[in-house]
Amino acid sequence: MNEGKSSTERNETLNPGSQIRPTVSDDDVRKLAERLYGITVLEMCELDSYDDRNYMIQADSYVKNPILKSINTSGYVMKIANSLDSKDESFFHAQTEIMLHLRKRDIKCPLPVQNINGKYHSVEKLGESDHVVRLLEYIPGKVFHGVPHPDHIFYQAGQFIARIDSALKSIDKEKVVNRQSIWMLDNFLKLKDFLYVVKDEYHKGIIEQVLSAYQRRIVPNLDEYEQGVIYGDFNEHNIIVNKKATNSKDYEITGIIDFGDVCYSKYVFELAIAMTYMILESNDLDTGGLVIAGYSMIRLIPQHEKDILRVAIAARICQSLVLGLYTATVDANNQYILSTQARGWSVLEALWNETDKNLLDRWATVAEEYLTRSSK
Repeated sequence: MNEGKSSTERNETLNPGSQIRPTVSDDDVRKLAERLYGITVLEMCELDSYDDRNYMIQADSYVKNPILKSINTSGYVMKIANSLDSKDESFFHAQTEIMLHLRKRDIKCPLPVQNINGKYHSVEKLGESDHVVRLLEYIPGKVFHGVPHPDHIFYQAGQFIARIDSALKSIDKEKVVNRQSIWMLDNFLKLKDFLYVVKDEYHKGIIEQVLSAYQRRIVPNLDEYEQGVIYGDFNEHNIIVNKKATNSKDYEITGIIDFGDVCYSKYVFELAIAMTYMILESNDLDTGGLVIAGYSMIRLIPQHEKDILRVAIAARICQSLVLGLYTATVDANNQYILSTQARGWSVLEALWNETDKNLLDRWATVAEEYLTRSSK
């Protein structure tokens, strides 16, 4: 743990205009893989990411490796963290501990790999900045985005995120309690600083309404919501799925990747984040009821948490839309950051045109119908 960090440094969040994404070439990645892990790269490709740089690597198994005892045949992911997150090494220690913790509890997630110094990460000078570099074993499968989505997989999504939070209850909260990120729903009001990137006045007006609703309805009651260590980013690109059987067309959720948004926060925010991305993936507000049905099998949702779900989901959509637009202004070549834009605005409009009562009634009906159908 890096105990030398001041509270100011550890609570630093993204400021408009900051350039934090690593500047790195393919040749840099190959050299890092060989120097830190003894890997001769056979194949390599860059993976999608917001502010970090992630690379899928296949090691040449015919070249003797002086550092790794065995080569993972499924490959590895080298993760090069942005310069802002890299200032707090303690958070990467926490991520490593959380991944090892979940693996012991039969929740599949990446397995960290020790480097030449026997450490799970190192700080490397790349370009003008220092960046934390890690290597994780790759988890085989597809990401949730784009595979067929029958009702049961959204129900399973609700169960899966609740299982993760339940498993994380035994993690020491002090390891992540000071974690601050612009993506945390706790920090939603900081989105005001980025609104200048939204040029459509109608859209900006909706976001301002959501900010106002969050300020009025959630902020005064923050202490009333149950808290714990949460995963924080249960989206369609972080969920790993595999076919149920070799000849099956149905997929099931088998794992989770990317722990960069783990934090100590409200469980209702975790649920809202999961519902947000499942609704965006299906383009159907009713999908929220399927997620609630699965989640409720593991954790009871108090009524005062249900009452703020619409506002919390709207807040997460606003974060995704605005921060995507903002990041495009500093990294025009990264198209992944705009993935929510296509349907995000229409889903936000539809959600915000509903009342809390109508949505909760719809979700309750969907959940009951699914559970009744599944029990027969």
